[in-house]
Amino acid sequence: MVKLRHRASAGLMARMTLENMNIAVGQDFHTLRSEQVDALLAEADRMRYQKPANANGSRARYFHDKLQREARW
Repeated sequence: MVKLRHRASAGLMARMTLENMNIAVGQDFHTLRSEQVDALLAEADRMRYQKPANANGSRARYFHDKLQREARW
């Protein structure tokens, strides 16, 4: 969870990350090309992102959802 005072910078970083991967804010995960999913996984590896233990989806999808949530802040 991001502290309230860091929300603005976290949102900016999420928007920049999505822009670098050519993913629009609000774009559905299932419409992504395979290159975009590969870029998501590479960035998740770089950030050492781990999906929740009780997740029933891919790590790429959960990371995409996290970035989309933060980008809307």
